[in-house]
Amino acid sequence: MLSRETERKVQQHLRLAQGLIDTAVIGDESSEFEQRNALSRAYYAMFHACCSWLALKVGIVRKLGHGELLDEMRRRRGKDFGDLVRDMRGIRRAADYREDWRPQRRVTADRLRKAGAEILHLSQEIQAALE
Repeated sequence: MLSRETERKVQQHLRLAQGLIDTAVIGDESSEFEQRNALSRAYYAMFHACCSWLALKVGIVRKLGHGELLDEMRRRRGKDFGDLVRDMRGIRRAADYREDWRPQRRVTADRLRKAGAEILHLSQEIQAALE
């Protein structure tokens, strides 16, 4: 059974993940900056979904660094999941910091779809465990 504090952290991270992924949307006419923003929001949504999952499943409620979270998720969810988190982190860094980087709509749409699917899967697993 989870402590109240752990359950609160799980719920807070999950709420943030769901809210962020809901804003990570692009359309056919989305600008470079809308794509950059969507990719950044999708990474942070994934980050918070992973924090929620780790708090629930492993009891890790302390603040994790990005590299530490990546290592934990790779160890506990497998290489493919870890690779997606690493890829999303790299794209987020490019979107937020690299002035010479330009998003490619096809790649952006693919990463948003993959991140959304994994966040949904984690969210469903977390919600089922909380019920």
